[in-house]
Amino acid sequence: MTEHSMIGPKFELMGVIPLLALLSALVWVSTIMYSLYFHPLSKIPGPKLWAISRIPFARSFMSGTAVQDIEAFHRRYGHVVRTQPNAVSFAHPDAWQDIQGTRSSSGGKPYLKDPTWWKSMSSSSQSIATAIEHGTHARIRKTLAPAFTLRALKQQEPLLQTGVALLIQRLQEKITNTDGTSDSFDIILWFNFTAFDIFGDIAFGETFDCLQTSNYHPFVALICESIKSHSMVLGIRLFPNLEAIFKKWVFPYMMNEKQKKYGTAVIDRVNRRMQWEVTRPDIMSYVIAGNDKGAMTPGEVQATFQTLTLAGSETTATTLSGIMTKLLTNPNTYSKLISEIRGRFEKEGDITLDALKDLPYLNACLNEAMRLCSATPFTLPRLVPKGGDTVCGTWISGGTTVFILPWAVNRDPDLWHDATSFNPERWLPGAMDEGSPFINDRRDALHPFGEGPRKCIGMHLAWAEIRLILTRMLWSFDFELVKKTVEWEQQKVYVLIERGPLFVKLKERSDAK
Repeated sequence: MTEHSMIGPKFELMGVIPLLALLSALVWVSTIMYSLYFHPLSKIPGPKLWAISRIPFARSFMSGTAVQDIEAFHRRYGHVVRTQPNAVSFAHPDAWQDIQGTRSSSGGKPYLKDPTWWKSMSSSSQSIATAIEHGTHARIRKTLAPAFTLRALKQQEPLLQTGVALLIQRLQEKITNTDGTSDSFDIILWFNFTAFDIFGDIAFGETFDCLQTSNYHPFVALICESIKSHSMVLGIRLFPNLEAIFKKWVFPYMMNEKQKKYGTAVIDRVNRRMQWEVTRPDIMSYVIAGNDKGAMTPGEVQATFQTLTLAGSETTATTLSGIMTKLLTNPNTYSKLISEIRGRFEKEGDITLDALKDLPYLNACLNEAMRLCSATPFTLPRLVPKGGDTVCGTWISGGTTVFILPWAVNRDPDLWHDATSFNPERWLPGAMDEGSPFINDRRDALHPFGEGPRKCIGMHLAWAEIRLILTRMLWSFDFELVKKTVEWEQQKVYVLIERGPLFVKLKERSDAK
């Protein structure tokens, strides 16, 4: 081979490399130009970097600051903001019905859930939450629905009362100082213990023994530890090629020995409960009674109870954490609520679920806590149907990912007077009177349990549990804030809120009966 024949290919290769670089640059520039000026969503306002790439959103989401970042965009750009090349965030009351309600444009049904966000990661069976198709969801929900009626809740009240009584007993044991007070402790842990134990008992007849041991069951600890990693997985899903690599080489090794050992904790409990020949008013009893024709497969039952255990416990604990934080940092509100509770109930045995419905200030405080301390500050997205549709007065092309940001809706100064302040008075009847500063508040903007056919099935149970736990705690003890590690609004959000500690001291009421 001559020297000239060897040099030729080198020169040809050297010429190809710049050409490939130029072509890559042209593709990159044309993609940016298309996204900014010719894409069907190009007229929707938002940050330019987020409009041309999924990377800024994914980075924000996986770092736990997405709700704060997107809220800032809504304050700057308005109620409709483009957050990815093919995704739009809405922060307006009408979005609840437009996105989660039934729509004539989609055959009288709500938008389908976006599979990128909703598909199950650990099970081939669908659950009430991960079911994408409306028919599958409706079938599962129909089987579960009798367990979540007000009638069922009445039968389940003794289980609730038993769980809360154990909480009060454990808190009482903390009062060991000679002045009748406790040492400082993190009340957030006790909300977690109580919520998981109560739901375990109501769901399948077994608690997780968190209150008995004053410690997390390994499965509960695993849930609390995995919230952040779950967001990492969701962020990676935004990049299909990257997800394929992670699914093959990374995700299988993320399941450590603790996860392998305790990952079946709920499934084991479900299977044991299904073998019991006993009648008790737990959720599983209704599923067994209503599933005689196989409406739900065994896999769907297991997957659904895994979902319900998280949704029915973590969100309740978050709401209780939020309201306790707000009460202890607003002494006047705390005093008003204490007066209402202790003035209404002479004996602890008088505190029943029916009686708690009629405490206006208690329910006002809970509504306000759900506004500012939403357990679901970020709603997982839906897909606009083929052909496109109008959402909040804005035309959105088919196939677009859309979602509601309750964090921004609930803090919007255009919708709420003194929007970032904790004011339960905005939920009292007097707020509608002429001259009230809250008369123009958009109370219809608050949807802590979602909207439409997929609205939280456990709404009545959640309300009852939160009311009962909070009321019995405030009836029995006086609480003093010692230290909060971070402001509620500054906490990280990985779909769910990563709650920091809330250190308190408590003192038993001297006149408690």
